[in-house]
Amino acid sequence: MMIPFVALGAGVGAVVRYELTRFFKLMWRTYFPLGTLIINVIACFSLGIFMTMSHGDGTFYGLLGIGFCGGMSTFSTMAFETIGLIKERWVKMAVLYVVGSVVLGLMAVGLGMMLG
Repeated sequence: MMIPFVALGAGVGAVVRYELTRFFKLMWRTYFPLGTLIINVIACFSLGIFMTMSHGDGTFYGLLGIGFCGGMSTFSTMAFETIGLIKERWVKMAVLYVVGSVVLGLMAVGLGMMLG
């Protein structure tokens, strides 16, 4: 009976991602995909907290870890935006985006685990 919890969390996470994306696009008009980077870092931080707090509770993990954080984070968008940067010949920016996303994501999960 985990599927309803995962679906609920994913739906809420996707709506949060959508609204944050709109907000960041209004705030920053830049070619660098800062909004996606920030959203992914927030999702990583949240995952670190939720997984530490879950203490093996499958429902909590399904709802918030797999569902909410999975719905909020957006690896596919990051990959698509990276290809867009490369097509525009902004290769250094693309490399910075990918490396920054991974490093900041790892740091955010670690910090979330420490605080959770």
